[in-house]
Amino acid sequence: MTEAAIAGGVLAGIGVVLWGTGWWRRGLGLFGIKPETMTVEQLKLGVKDPADVGRINQLLASFAGGFNKMLAARSASACRNWCDSLPALYRPFAHEGMAMGYAPRHLFRYNPSAFEERVVKPGPEFRYLYYVGLGFWSGMRHYGPQRLAHVVRGLDPLHGYLCYDGYGFKQAFFDYRDEASVFGRLDALDGYARNAAYQGAGRAFYFLYMDEPEQLIAQILKQRKNAADVAGGVGLASVFIYPDRLEVARELAERMPESLRDSFHLGMCFGLKARSINDREQFERDLASQERCVQEAAFASVRECDRIELLVRSQGREDAYRQWRELVTEWMAGHIQYPLAGVVSVETHPLTGVSASR
Repeated sequence: MTEAAIAGGVLAGIGVVLWGTGWWRRGLGLFGIKPETMTVEQLKLGVKDPADVGRINQLLASFAGGFNKMLAARSASACRNWCDSLPALYRPFAHEGMAMGYAPRHLFRYNPSAFEERVVKPGPEFRYLYYVGLGFWSGMRHYGPQRLAHVVRGLDPLHGYLCYDGYGFKQAFFDYRDEASVFGRLDALDGYARNAAYQGAGRAFYFLYMDEPEQLIAQILKQRKNAADVAGGVGLASVFIYPDRLEVARELAERMPESLRDSFHLGMCFGLKARSINDREQFERDLASQERCVQEAAFASVRECDRIELLVRSQGREDAYRQWRELVTEWMAGHIQYPLAGVVSVETHPLTGVSASR
């Protein structure tokens, strides 16, 4: 046997070992996010208060960490364990980053059924974040409408729309301030996918103009026919980033123009809903510091959001995601004092049969 054949055999053996053990994935770490690039200062976010800067920096670090771990970890479960080790406030962002790393980890071989089975099913408490992260990655890859629709097709018919949300977030977060015309990519989407993408853009706007409320509102209004969806995204982000300080979102809500209030309120509800499934005990601890009327409004909103989700799922309509949001908006307008200031009626919960003082 020649030296070349021996060397080839040795290299082949090493390759088999590296592939079988997953150690080859460490090489993907070279394509990870550099933590020093994901800070308020580097991204020039409109965050000025020192306490806010610290929170957002840690949030961004958690997202980047989840992505980097997913790329380089020997197994997806090892990455999930790392994400779960973070404080409850930042844990969801790490899981979002983890989902973003799914496609490159699997050498860009994407299958919606596999994504549901390998990512969503093992961590249902972070299911919203997983779809958002997948959409974020699609934005980073500059997917067009048809390619993005291919990513979504085959996912959960309700939550899969959050891929469009993540896609819109990426366009706004990284590109909008340099090139406002980038929203043409969102306008090219069909049907309610466009609305979901603008909701994601609204979440990004909250980061971009967090401590500049007048500028934030001006940017929302600038979107004209899409302003309501953008406002919904802003409302969600303001609650999701500050679940332990709902007064932050409520103060911003009071500044919102009348025409945007129902949408902003809906966003607040979905932010609460997301946090409630991420970690129920932490959600309740966070709410414990709020006034009783705010607590009641928050719990009632989440219950109704859950009920309507079950309702639209049972009907199996193609426009279920739109219907879910529209029905929750309508219910909140009639039952929850703006902004999460109390419950304005007495009713028996249709699923539990429990009556509550409103």
